[in-house]
Amino acid sequence: MSSSWKGLEGDDLIQNLRHLLINFDPHIREAGSSDQVEEALVHMEENDENFHRYEFVRQLKRKIEEVLGPIVEDEIEKQSTSTGSVDIGQDTLVSRITDRVIHSRHYNDLSKKMKKYILEAVDYLMKNFDSEFGTGRHRDSADQLQANRQTRKTYIVSDEDESSCGSSFNQGMMWYTSHEMLENVAEKLGKTKDTQTRIEGMQTLNQNSPGDFINSDQWIRIRKNLMDVMADPDEQLSYLSQKFIVRAFTTTSQYTKEVYTLLADYLIGQFNSRRGLIPKVKNGLDVQKGEIVKLIKAFRLLNEFQQETINYWIRYPDKYLEMVLESTLSLFSIHQPGAPVGTSASLTPIHFVSLIDPKAQWFIKWMHGNYSRMKLLNLLEKYKSIVVNAVYHCLEFSANRKMPFDLMSEVSDNFSKTSVKDGSFRLYYTGAELEYSYFIHSVFLLGRLLCFTNGRKLFPIKLKDTDEPVTITKLLVALVLIVVDPSLSQGNSKSSTSRYEPGSLVTEILKNLCSSEQVCEICLYKDEITNTLLSPVSQYLDTMDHHIGNETTLLHVADIVSMIASSTRGRRHLIYGEKKDIFTRTKASAAHIIAKFTRKALLGELPHEAGPAPSKAVIGAYLYICRQLYNTCEGLLVLYPYDLHSVGAIAWREANRDADNAVTPTPSDNSSDSDITTKQGKADIQVWEDTLRDNLLNFASTAKGILLLQQTGAINECMSYMYIRYEQKLQVSKCEKFGYGYMVTQVAGTAPGMVALQKTGYIKALIAELWSVMESGLSDAPLYTAKTWPVDSVDRHSHKHLVRLLNVLASFPAVYEVLSHKPLPTQDEYTFREMPETIAGFIDRLILVDSPGKIHSLFNYEHSHVFGLRVLSVMISCRDTFLLLQSQYRFQDVLLKAQGENKPSDRDDLIVDMLSVERNYVLVKSYLIGGPSERVLPPRILNEDSVYPYPLFSSFPVPRDYTPSLGGRTTLKQAFVESEDEENDLTKFLSNTKSFKADRGKTTWLERCKNILTKMIIAKSDQVKGMVIQQLLETCVPQLSKVPEECVFPLLDYTGTDSAVKAFHLSPLQTLGIKIAVRYGIHLKLIHTSADVTEKLTHLIKQCACFLQQQQKSADANIKFLQGNYPGFDWFAATVFLIFNGNIEKSWQFLYKFSTFGCSGYLWTPRLHSSVHLPSALMSSGISPLFSSTGHNIELILQIELPLVASAFRMSGYTPAQICVHWLKQCFWDYLDWQDICHYVCICIVMGIDYQVYMCVAILRHLQKRIMEHMQTQDLIIFLKETSLEGFHVSSNLRFMNELEKRYRKIVLSDMLNISKP
Repeated sequence: MSSSWKGLEGDDLIQNLRHLLINFDPHIREAGSSDQVEEALVHMEENDENFHRYEFVRQLKRKIEEVLGPIVEDEIEKQSTSTGSVDIGQDTLVSRITDRVIHSRHYNDLSKKMKKYILEAVDYLMKNFDSEFGTGRHRDSADQLQANRQTRKTYIVSDEDESSCGSSFNQGMMWYTSHEMLENVAEKLGKTKDTQTRIEGMQTLNQNSPGDFINSDQWIRIRKNLMDVMADPDEQLSYLSQKFIVRAFTTTSQYTKEVYTLLADYLIGQFNSRRGLIPKVKNGLDVQKGEIVKLIKAFRLLNEFQQETINYWIRYPDKYLEMVLESTLSLFSIHQPGAPVGTSASLTPIHFVSLIDPKAQWFIKWMHGNYSRMKLLNLLEKYKSIVVNAVYHCLEFSANRKMPFDLMSEVSDNFSKTSVKDGSFRLYYTGAELEYSYFIHSVFLLGRLLCFTNGRKLFPIKLKDTDEPVTITKLLVALVLIVVDPSLSQGNSKSSTSRYEPGSLVTEILKNLCSSEQVCEICLYKDEITNTLLSPVSQYLDTMDHHIGNETTLLHVADIVSMIASSTRGRRHLIYGEKKDIFTRTKASAAHIIAKFTRKALLGELPHEAGPAPSKAVIGAYLYICRQLYNTCEGLLVLYPYDLHSVGAIAWREANRDADNAVTPTPSDNSSDSDITTKQGKADIQVWEDTLRDNLLNFASTAKGILLLQQTGAINECMSYMYIRYEQKLQVSKCEKFGYGYMVTQVAGTAPGMVALQKTGYIKALIAELWSVMESGLSDAPLYTAKTWPVDSVDRHSHKHLVRLLNVLASFPAVYEVLSHKPLPTQDEYTFREMPETIAGFIDRLILVDSPGKIHSLFNYEHSHVFGLRVLSVMISCRDTFLLLQSQYRFQDVLLKAQGENKPSDRDDLIVDMLSVERNYVLVKSYLIGGPSERVLPPRILNEDSVYPYPLFSSFPVPRDYTPSLGGRTTLKQAFVESEDEENDLTKFLSNTKSFKADRGKTTWLERCKNILTKMIIAKSDQVKGMVIQQLLETCVPQLSKVPEECVFPLLDYTGTDSAVKAFHLSPLQTLGIKIAVRYGIHLKLIHTSADVTEKLTHLIKQCACFLQQQQKSADANIKFLQGNYPGFDWFAATVFLIFNGNIEKSWQFLYKFSTFGCSGYLWTPRLHSSVHLPSALMSSGISPLFSSTGHNIELILQIELPLVASAFRMSGYTPAQICVHWLKQCFWDYLDWQDICHYVCICIVMGIDYQVYMCVAILRHLQKRIMEHMQTQDLIIFLKETSLEGFHVSSNLRFMNELEKRYRKIVLSDMLNISKP
C-alpha cells in the first residue's frame, strides 16, 4: 500500500520529535527517576492538554487513519452482515476486530517502518545533542553523553525574554552542564569582572538548570558572586539575577531553600548596608526610583515563595523548613527603634512586605499547619523583636488614632496583580500610609499569633521606654479602642466603605478570635475589654456623654459581641461578667447594658441629648444579641426584667401597621425616583417587621419563653413565620444552623402552641409528607419501579417522619386540642390517592385499621399499620392521652378484635407475626400500670432461633405472665402488726412532734424532719413506706401551715354537699382512669378488691373536682383545654388515695389542707387549672406552671450541670421540659416503682417543691449514657417515652439532689413559689 510519509521520516521527523521533547520538559522535570519518566510518557495524552496539537502526533494519527482505517471499516461491515447487528456483544465485537487489525499485514508493515524511522531520528538527536538542544559550545561524545544521562537528571531552563516580575514563572530549553562550565560561570560572575562578562555568565546560568549549579561544588562561590550581581546597579544584571530566582522558584525541589536564603540574605545586606539606599519613613516611598523598584520586585518574589512553599515543604528534611524560617525571621527582625512619623527612622522589611501582603497571609499560612507552626513559634522566641515591633505599631496607632486620608485601598491589588513596570499604580506613598500598612500587617500577624498557646506565651511584651509590660488584655483593649473610635469611621466617606478601614480590619481580627471558644475565653472574656467594646452603647445611655459612636461603629461592636454570644462560655461572660456565674451575677454585666439599650431604642426612649436615634439596622443587630441570650434559660433569667417580649411585640405591631399603611406604587413605564424610593421604603418596613417577628419567635426556645410569647398575643404570627422558614429549610440565624425542630417540639408541648401550629398548616403538611413516604404522594406520575421493601418494622426513610410526628403529639394538652370530641372520619371505601389531612384521619387510616376498606386502601398494609401502632404506643405512654384515645375511640377493643381474627380456622392459637406482636405489646402496655419491676412488657422483635416467649390473647384481663407477683406483706397487714416492728428514727421523731422544742441553733421541726428523712431514705429506704409515709404526711401538713412562705393560697371553706358531689359528672376519661388506678392499687396490695374501693376513689375525685371548681373562673381564650374542669385524670389524688390505703377521709383531709401550699400547684396538676389564684394572663394562657416554671428550671440546671445531655436533647429535636412534665403529671406512674413514687411525694412536700426539679435532673443524669446513645440513633423521644426508669432510686440519688439544693434553691424555689408571675 503506497502512502505519503511526510512528517514521519527524515528531517521532518527529527524536528517533530525535538519539538515534542522540548514541550514535554515539565513532566520530565517533575519525575524523580527514569521509571517515572517512562510512566509520564505513557500517560502523556492524559496530562498534556496540547498533546493532539503536536505535529508528530497529528502526522502519526493521519498515517494510522490512512493505513488502518479501511481495514477497520471492512471488518465492521463483515461482522455486521454475519451477526445482523453490530450492537450485539459490543465488547466481544470490538476485541475481535482489534485483534484482526493488529495481526494484519498492513499493521505489521506500518509498525516496522515507524520503528525504523524513529530509531534513526533518535540516534541522530543523541549524536547531535548540543547542536539540537544547546548552544554548541560544549559538545560531548556519544559515550560521554550516555554517561551523563545515567548520572545526571535532565533539566529545562528558560531562554525567554519576558519580564520576570509578571506573576508567572517561565521556562524554556534543555541543557546539560559540565564541571568546566560550572567553573566558567563562577569565574565570569566574579566581582572583578566587567559588566559584559558578568552578563554572559548570568545568561549561561539561566540557560541551565538551577539545580545543577546549586548541587555542584561551585555553589558557594557562585552564591557569593550572585549576591554581588544582585546588588549591582546595572539593570540588565538585576533583571538576569531576578530571572534566575524566578526559574528556581518554579520547581518544587528542595534546593529552592538555597535560592530563597540567597534572596533573603541579599535583602538583609541591602537593609544593613551603609550606602543609604533605604529611604526614611518621613520621606515616604517613591516607586519610580530604580533601587526601590528592584527591592519591591525582590520582596514580591519572596512573598510569593512564602505562600507557595507551604504546599510541599513537608516533603523535605526538617533542615529545609528551618532554613526558610530562619532566613525569613532574620530579615523581618531588622528594625531601627520605632518612632512616630517625622523622625529619622528608616523603612524596614516589614514596610515593604506590608505593601505587598497587607493582611500577612504568609504568616497566617505558615501558622496553619502544626509542622511549621511549632518551629515558627519556637524561632519567634529568638526573633521576638518582630512581635515587639508589631505590638508597638498597634499601640502607637491606637494611641494616636490618626488615619491617613487615603487608606491605600488598592495597594494589595497593585502589587500582587500588576507588573511593577506597567505604571498603572500610584508612584508615591507618604510616611503615614507606610506606617498604616505596617499597622495592618501587624494587627493581622498578632491576631493569628493569639490563636495559639505558644503564641500567647510570648506575652507580656516589654517595650522600650515603658514601665509596665504589654499584656494580651492591654493589647486587645488598644485594638478595641480603634473599633469604638467614631472619628476613624466617619472621618472619610470613602474610607468608611474601604476594605482597609481600621475598624473593619480589627473587627475581622476579633471575630476570628471569637471563632474559637477556648481562645476567646482566654483572650477576650475580660470585663476591661467588654466594657471598652460596649462604650459606644453605654454612651447612648449616658446623657452626660455626647461622644456618640456612629452607625458603622455600633454595627462593628454588634458583630463582635454577637460572635461572643454564639458560644456557651461567651454568653455566660456577657450575662454574668468576668469570673462570675449564676450565683454571683451583678447588674453591671454586658447583657444588662445591651438589654437596656435595646429596650430604650425599641421604645424610642433614648436621651435626645445623645443625638439622632440609631437606625433599625443597629437596633436589629442589638436585638439579635439579646435574642442569642434569651433563647437560653440562663439568659432569660437575667433579661426577664427588661420585658423584651412585650417591647418587641409593641414594635412589631407598629411595623405591621406601617407595612399595611405603606403605599404600593403602581408599575408604569415612566416610573419616577419617588416610586423607587417608595418601593425601597416598603421593602425596608417588611424587613424590619420580619426581624422583629423572628426575634420574638426565639422566645419559644425555652419553656418560660413560650409563656412570654403567648402573652404577647403574637404566637400565631410567629408560628406562621417559623413554618415558612422551616419549609424552606433556612437556618435559624447566622450563628445557628439548626433549632426549628427543637422549637416546634417546645411549642407543641402547650395547648396554645398546638393551636398556633394547626393554623399554620404544619400538621397537615407533616401528615402529607409522612403519607407520601409510607404510601403514595400527591403526584400522578406513574411509578415504573416499586419502592424497596422495608426490612425493619420502621425503616430509616419513615423513621424521621415518625419522630417529627411524635414530637408534636408528645404532650396531653396538644393531643387534647387536636383530638378532643373529634370523631374519626371513617368511610366505607377509600381511594388509593386519598390521604388523611388531620391527626384523627391518621389514626383512622393507620392505627384503627378495622375494615376491609381501610386495609385495601393501603399499598403497604403491614408496614404502614406497624408504623401507626408504633405512634400509638408512644402516645399512650402518656396516661392521659391513653385515657382520651380509649374513651373516645375504644382502640383496645379494635386491637383485641384484630388479635382474635388473627388465627387459623382449625386452631385456637393466635398467629404470631409482626402485626400481632406489635398489637400484643400495645395491649399489655395500655392495660397494666407499673414501674420497672411491677409489670412485664413483651418483646416487639421476633427472634429466628426461638418461639415468642409470651402468650397472645384476644380478651382482657391479660394473662398472669405479664403481672409479676409482688412479695412482702400488704400495707393493710402492716397496720395491724406495726407494734411488733422496732421503731426507727423517723417514726420516733414523728411520734414526739408535740413535745418537740427548737434547739439553741433554732433548728425548726421541718429542718429536723428533713435531716432525719434524708438519712432514712439514704440508709434505710425500705423502712420509709406504708404507715410511716402516712404518718409523715399527716404530721407534716400542720407544720407546713406554720411557714408563711409555703402558704401561697388561702384555705377556702369547702361548700360542696354530698348530693352535689354525687351529681358531679365525671368524663369517660376520668371514669376509666379510676378503674386503672384501682387495678394498680389491687396489684400492689394497697387496697382490697371490694367494690366499694372504686366508689370511694370516685367520690374522692368528684369531691376534689367540686372543691377546685370553687376556685376556678371561665377562660376567655379559645382553647379547648381551658373549657370546663381539668380534662385529664387527677393522678396525684389517686396517688394519695393509694398512700392512705383507700381511706377516703384521711385522703380528703390531707388534700384539703395541702391545697394551701405552693407545692400543691406543682404536685397536684388540676390544682391551678383555670384558677382564680393566677393572674388572668397566666390563667388564660393554657400553660401550666409545671411547664413554664418546673420545666424551665430543669432546663436551666441541665444546661449548667449536664451540658452534654442538654445538647443531646437539642440535637434530637426533643426538649427536657416535655419529658419531665410528662413524668411529673402522672406522678411517675409507669416509670418508677411504687416505693420510689412515695419517696418522690415525700421529699417534694417535706424538703421543698424545688426537689421536683432536682429529681428530674437526677433522673436525666442517671440516663446520661443512654441519652447520648439514643441521640446517635435518633430515637431519643421513643426511648424516654417508652422506657421505664430502671435502676433509678430516690435513695441512691438523694445526695446529688441535696447538692443541687445548696446551689440552686435560691433561684429555683423563689421562682416556683412566685406563682402569681410567669
